[in-house]
Amino acid sequence: MSLLATLLGEAPSPADAARGTGPRLLAYVADAASAALLTRTAPALLPCEVRTGDIRSAARDLARQRSPDLLLVDLSGVAEPLTAMEALAGVCDPSVRVIAVGDSNDIGLYRDLRRIGVTDYLFKPLSRDLLEGALRAAGAGAAADEAAGRLGKLVAVVGARGGVGTTTVAVHLGCWLADGARGRTALVDLDLQNGTVALALNLRPEPALREAVEAPDRVDDVFMERAMIAASDRLSVLAAEEPVEDVIDIAPTAALSVLNRLQARHNYVVVDAGRAQGGAARAALEAASIAVLVGDASVAGLRDLVRLRAAIARRAGGGRLVTVLNRRGAPGELPAADLMRTLGEPPEHALPYRPVPLAVAAGVGEPAFRHCRRFREAMERLGADVAGQPAAQDGLFRRWVRR
Repeated sequence: MSLLATLLGEAPSPADAARGTGPRLLAYVADAASAALLTRTAPALLPCEVRTGDIRSAARDLARQRSPDLLLVDLSGVAEPLTAMEALAGVCDPSVRVIAVGDSNDIGLYRDLRRIGVTDYLFKPLSRDLLEGALRAAGAGAAADEAAGRLGKLVAVVGARGGVGTTTVAVHLGCWLADGARGRTALVDLDLQNGTVALALNLRPEPALREAVEAPDRVDDVFMERAMIAASDRLSVLAAEEPVEDVIDIAPTAALSVLNRLQARHNYVVVDAGRAQGGAARAALEAASIAVLVGDASVAGLRDLVRLRAAIARRAGGGRLVTVLNRRGAPGELPAADLMRTLGEPPEHALPYRPVPLAVAAGVGEPAFRHCRRFREAMERLGADVAGQPAAQDGLFRRWVRR
């Protein structure tokens, strides 16, 4: 699913309605006439702020601040409006409704913008009636009939066996999507008792995750905001550390309810599904738009990698499967020829064996790619692939196989 689909409309949440805030408009227009009309018209309908600039100004500002509920952007003079809209989608919350204005009276552009999820396109010069109608429709959630496209991308990271570094890959992928792709990212640990996602980032787990999955009917947006642990301005973590003696059985429907709520507020939701043996982890795997399968090049690791890859390919969901060979170059791994003979083809990505930078990074609660160039390059290729960005150059693993 394209990142642009995250721009589809959504009615105000019950939490927003309870606070009485309603939708909030942030407008970027390049000409004085449109700015004056917005200043006269919009405040009577909803709280608003009008700024001078175009869609590029909006993308630059929203990369550093919280997204509004409703965004109006100016496409006038922008050579590639669809590319600019994609850049905007990467920094906006998925729940943002977008109205575009421009000086091109092109029905093809209007259809393209509507297809990628823009709520409306208005041709300049703007009129008061036309502007009021568009703002009322967007504020009321007129695009709710297109709601299926407004969710962020769900990424499930699953290990072929224990000890292959599933959590390491999930944590670093979540950090890269927040840092490199500049997307609002939620990182979820489905192991409520022994998970180490929060520990890897030096964060204190919150007890709210257990309540969320045991009583999903009591969860709203305010609850989720308080349950999330902020790791950075664009990365939030949902994790727990429940007593090991407790018996915790997460219902698949409860897990999907929480994940769907997160998808409505984030560009990416990365789930550490472990070995996907529980019902909740398997449900997340089947619902994921991308399943990242992690293995290593040991004898047992390759055996389980082949078995699990075949099982995931047969899963109910139609999401894409990405295979990651972790710890390439570690002692005891099989030669490249044996690896290729077992797998049949190279995995899409490989992460190098770098125990010292990983241990140091874990000790300070930071991702290792900030301190290790080769690990950063490998994570950039994996992250760009998951984010749907242009493919990187030939990877280290494929060059290694050719040698």
